[in-house]
Amino acid sequence: MYRHPQAIHNNRLFRWLAGHYRYLSFAALLLIASFSPRIHDRPTRQRSARVLCCAAWQTLPGYLLACILLSAILTRIVAVSADSYGLSHLALEAILQVFVVELLPLASTLFVAMRAVPMAMLHLAALPGRPGAGLQEALPYVVGNSAAVVILAIVGGIVSLTVAYPVFHGFNQWGLPAYSRLIGQVFDPVLAIALSLKILFFAIAVGIAPATVALDPSRRDTGQREMQVMVRLLLILVLIEGSFLMLRRF
Repeated sequence: MYRHPQAIHNNRLFRWLAGHYRYLSFAALLLIASFSPRIHDRPTRQRSARVLCCAAWQTLPGYLLACILLSAILTRIVAVSADSYGLSHLALEAILQVFVVELLPLASTLFVAMRAVPMAMLHLAALPGRPGAGLQEALPYVVGNSAAVVILAIVGGIVSLTVAYPVFHGFNQWGLPAYSRLIGQVFDPVLAIALSLKILFFAIAVGIAPATVALDPSRRDTGQREMQVMVRLLLILVLIEGSFLMLRRF
């Protein structure tokens, strides 16, 4: 039977909107359940702790090593480049503004996502495509992966701040007052609140995005479904980072 192209287009648009409405509804349920003490019974807390251990604790040595190496290398590159142009007094502030504030939270988020997405999909892909069926099973992954992003971002920031000092000032104490004053100037109350919100939104995105696979009733290839979740997660992270950059302009 012949169908008008406009009707086909409207039908596809309706299905697309309905599908994303289901994802948003499920994400809202997960977010509300994450702050509900009654849902966090003992088995749920134990599963959340296992997810957190797998996403953060087991990957912490490699993450710390990567943070130390990248911080030392990037700080040294910026210091040498700034000194050659006579801008050595701005080099340390540039490291704090670009690496610690912009790049490190995103790097820690992607670090957790690369481990969280396959792990969550392995356990949630077989669930029925109904929000109520996957809520209790998906909640530990939301809490554990979100906490892992926050922990790694904070630990990575502290490590980067610690590594940047000896690269610029060496292993002595004379630069500590100026370095402490610079950190206070860079991380003013407004930037500190904005950075905390960005890390929190990153954590929520990494926690919820893999859990939405519980709504997908299809039997597509696992790699294809994992790629779809990663693309959806990357789009959300880009929107969060873009919003953060826009707010910093004002």
